[in-house]
Amino acid sequence: MISCKLLIPHQRRVAIEGKNSLTMSEQPDYEQLGRELVAYCKKYNIGLEDFFPILNDQKVIPMLRGKAAEYGAVLALRRILNPQIWVVNKLNLNAQPGTTDHDIDVIHRRTDVRIIVEIKSAVRGSMSSGVRTRKHNVPHFEVKCHRSRSNMGLSYNDRYLAKEFDIIVTTPTNALYKGGTVGEEFEIVSEEGLLGILYKYYGIADIQALIDATNDDWRFAQTASIAETTSDGYAVIPRTPSILLENDPNWQPLNQIQLVLESIVKAKVQARSRRS
Repeated sequence: MISCKLLIPHQRRVAIEGKNSLTMSEQPDYEQLGRELVAYCKKYNIGLEDFFPILNDQKVIPMLRGKAAEYGAVLALRRILNPQIWVVNKLNLNAQPGTTDHDIDVIHRRTDVRIIVEIKSAVRGSMSSGVRTRKHNVPHFEVKCHRSRSNMGLSYNDRYLAKEFDIIVTTPTNALYKGGTVGEEFEIVSEEGLLGILYKYYGIADIQALIDATNDDWRFAQTASIAETTSDGYAVIPRTPSILLENDPNWQPLNQIQLVLESIVKAKVQARSRRS
């Protein structure tokens, strides 16, 4: 069994083309962080001695990692996109029943067009070499793109409509961890030969380097490019779309998002003109 201690997961993510170390001016102010931690615990009636055990609770860690991914994606997008052309906002919305809780919006300054970006985690344990699967015979993983709750009153049930957001962003990291494990350690998928394929693809040689590499391997797709049409005509996002490790026709590295955003802006401006 290969496992990795992830009590407080590594979440410092950047665009796949490289990462920069923190400069002295960017080093965290630990005294200020401590004061904020004490104030936070006091505000929400949390014992200081309970704070980290709560963070390390197996029910809490997935939520923290998902939320951290949203902030990591904001950082990556801000590094990639020209701030004179684009504004990247992390949204902190409490969705009302029947609405979607959007993660990020990217605004085109000149046209004021708003593009909705949704962050989704890979399905735990879904990383596969493709050797024993019927769907794909090459390395791939899956992304969880359905709602947490079913809605039997809708024909598309727990699936999102493609029009609810424009872009989906993910990384492969969660696909490395076995699902259904219990305890403080996340177990790495154990398919024979898979680690060798991943080590070669990312140019690394150990588990922690693999996790770091997949943390930085941001992928994105337009919802329109992966949508399926239901029998009653709704364009919906598949529940768990697959992503090929290499040369996927729909999922691209995040550093290629600029041209796609520009095409979305053009389409939205044209639609706005037709309505007016």
